Amino acid sequence: MNITPRRARVENGKVVLEEPVDWCEGTRLKVVPDHDELDTWNYEGTVIIAGFGLAGRCVADLLDHASIAYVVVEQNPAAVETQRALGRTVVLGDVTDPATLLAAHLHDATMLALTIPDEEAVLRATKLARKLRPDLFIIARTQHASKGMQASQLGADKVIKAEQAVALQFYEHLSQHLKRRIDREAQAGRS
Repeated sequence: MNITPRRARVENGKVVLEEPVDWCEGTRLKVVPDHDELDTWNYEGTVIIAGFGLAGRCVADLLDHASIAYVVVEQNPAAVETQRALGRTVVLGDVTDPATLLAAHLHDATMLALTIPDEEAVLRATKLARKLRPDLFIIARTQHASKGMQASQLGADKVIKAEQAVALQFYEHLSQHLKRRIDREAQAGRS
């Protein structure tokens, strides 16, 4: 299979190719971030990643590529052991505990990424971190939009709401499917 890389940018949450292509409808794409761009980032400070599931690992991968220091806070002892063996800085503990946040060097951090799936813990951690570090940038994950609003009210700067992300994916996939179906029916009507 011949793969030709194409440069693209993101506009309004959509990937936009920078040059025209002659791909047929339904061509499968693999979008790979341009990590060369990350090399130009000049980021001071440490990021705390709370939770090392899929979302936390995605954040860590981005930070690794950009050579930005981070500390992981994780409650699963096996995950902590594994990540330490891989050379990552990991604190075993609960992100809603002030001692854990301090052990993760909260006072040196510039960002807190709350990637844990427990919404109540995210709300407690947001409130605590905002109290301890009013200037800290906090990005939080919630399942529901209502909890996302609460996280914002408690001091989260950005909130990723899973139900909104799922709704957007449904909308995009279904609208593409319906468009293809309408286009096929229109083509069949012209024949």
